[in-house]
Amino acid sequence: MTTKAAYSALTVPDIQHTVPEVFIFESLSKQDERAKRYEGQLLSDMLRLSGKNPKYFYFQSEAELPHLIGLFRQSQYRYLHISSHASDTEIGTTNGSLTYKAFAGHFAGHLKLRRLFFSACQVGNQAFVDAVTAKNKGMHSIVAPVEDIHFHHAAALWSSFYLSMFTENEDAMKRANIEKRLVALGSLFPVDFFLAAYNAKHDKWESQTLRRSC
Repeated sequence: MTTKAAYSALTVPDIQHTVPEVFIFESLSKQDERAKRYEGQLLSDMLRLSGKNPKYFYFQSEAELPHLIGLFRQSQYRYLHISSHASDTEIGTTNGSLTYKAFAGHFAGHLKLRRLFFSACQVGNQAFVDAVTAKNKGMHSIVAPVEDIHFHHAAALWSSFYLSMFTENEDAMKRANIEKRLVALGSLFPVDFFLAAYNAKHDKWESQTLRRSC
């Protein structure tokens, strides 16, 4: 089923209306599954403990994405968090992989007024940002690690990031505050982040690498 068909099969609200909650997709290797390294699920549990209402879905193949994207749109959630393996050219799933272009194609038109947070090795690069933003006019921002990120670091880092952001403001995230949190977390965890955000005033995307200080 195509993303368009899955989307049309659901009653989906106007894309302009968003809810300040986190929708989580996760797809790991068989080895990770056996070791129970479900970082996205742990993040969901932490958000729920803090009083938020996250939605978590695990998937194993590209074929499942259209339905999940339909559920994401139906939820009206503003923040999409994806936990998976990746490289500087592809996004991994349990049973395969897809190019940045293919990934962006699935999400075309579905990320307007949304923020994408990617917990996957090496996705923080301009090629990934260009692929996704070319298909999503009106999207707010993309955050992803520049290099490899370990599971234990990812679980602690992302939980700290979201809980800190929502403690300051449950209803909204601003670019400056996202950058401030990532810089602060860079003093605690060995992770560099790539932050790309849309500048509405100048009608352009601006990207930067936030280097760790630890």
